[in-house]
Amino acid sequence: MTRTGLFIVLSIATVAMIGCGDDKQNQPPPQSPQPYAYNPGQPPPPGGYPPGQPGAYPQQPGQPPPQGYPQQPGQPAPGGYPQPGGQPAPGGQPAPGGQPAPGGQPAPGGLPFPIPGMPGQPAPAGGGTGGTAQAIDPNVAALATAPLGIYANTEAPGMSKEGPVIAGNFQAGQTMESQFTLQPGRCYTLLAVGAGVTEVDLEMMYVTPIPGLNPSIGKDSTRGNQASMGGRGNCIKPLSPVAANAKFIVTARSGAGMIAAQLYAK
Repeated sequence: MTRTGLFIVLSIATVAMIGCGDDKQNQPPPQSPQPYAYNPGQPPPPGGYPPGQPGAYPQQPGQPPPQGYPQQPGQPAPGGYPQPGGQPAPGGQPAPGGQPAPGGQPAPGGLPFPIPGMPGQPAPAGGGTGGTAQAIDPNVAALATAPLGIYANTEAPGMSKEGPVIAGNFQAGQTMESQFTLQPGRCYTLLAVGAGVTEVDLEMMYVTPIPGLNPSIGKDSTRGNQASMGGRGNCIKPLSPVAANAKFIVTARSGAGMIAAQLYAK
């Protein structure tokens, strides 16, 4: 190829390259795709879910968008269990021990209110436990029997013991009783002394075979840890012309400790 032919070939190639560059410069720039305007109630475009809706589930052509699961009334919200008033406890957990007791404090054992008689519950205010006192040997109840003998010197002078002395360990409200026979023509005095018990009461009544029918003979009118019925020469005389069954009852009204009681007659 001659030098003239080579020059012609290079000129044609240069012109072709310049023409291609001009075509690219004259073309409009590519435009980014426009976001799909999604209207509620219209199906999404086929093959996917609407752009700009993060977290949406893929849709099938012709299906409506998924709806959230309805929350049932009374069901706990995500993250924890509701407390009274509808507010979740700190950390999303229910308050320990169930419902709070009056005053905001939980009742012992998770219960909502205290129950009388349950272990650990306080005794009712102003009342005793009731029931029968624990009987003990009078020989080991010297704290009560010794003062009882001294008390009898002034309350039952010249009278003899009628039956054995009884003694017991008492809690407030507890009782102890002993039966005896009222003999016509005799006179009776009943005494009791407490050690630790601050209020001792005495009562004497008839015993009949009819349930609930036990007429009272009388009660003591003394106060404190010493009790006397028919003392200081005012002994009790039976009204019945025949022998009658009777009993006396010793009660600890307040305090706790030992009580010794003795019936005297002449």
